[in-house]
Amino acid sequence: MNSETTNERLPFNPIDAIEEWILDYNWDFEREGDFELLAVIEGHWGPLHLHFQWQGELQAMFFACHSEVVIPQLAKSRICELLISVNNQLWLGHFDLVPETGGPAYRHTVPLRGQDGFSQDQTEDLVATAVAEWDRLIPAIQLVSSGGDSELNAVDLALMDTAGEA
Repeated sequence: MNSETTNERLPFNPIDAIEEWILDYNWDFEREGDFELLAVIEGHWGPLHLHFQWQGELQAMFFACHSEVVIPQLAKSRICELLISVNNQLWLGHFDLVPETGGPAYRHTVPLRGQDGFSQDQTEDLVATAVAEWDRLIPAIQLVSSGGDSELNAVDLALMDTAGEA
């Protein structure tokens, strides 16, 4: 069974709910066919690119979030160690390096089998979690990329809860 056939028989298209949610925020987005949506939002450290893709055959919503972070080649192995350490402490989703760009991405897949839809609250939670994790990770990536600190200290900094801003 191909995914197009499965997608056509669904009682809902979760990408439609995501599009409505994004329209409420007046964010830039592009619909890539019926089952995929790309958006750009402003994160604390710069633009974040959001990618939503419905996979009907798996009945799951794939989500990825990345920014234009450039990892120096000499820092790649240290960044991989950083991402492993960060991933060990995440409850939802994970970070990895995108093979095509070499930059990090936050990914999470939401299974929806048996659900009647994908709510705007679920979309908000998914995006808010990704943005919060990015906001915590970027300073650690910059620190490790510059060779300024060990991965362990960078992870501690990335995951530290703070109050306010300096």
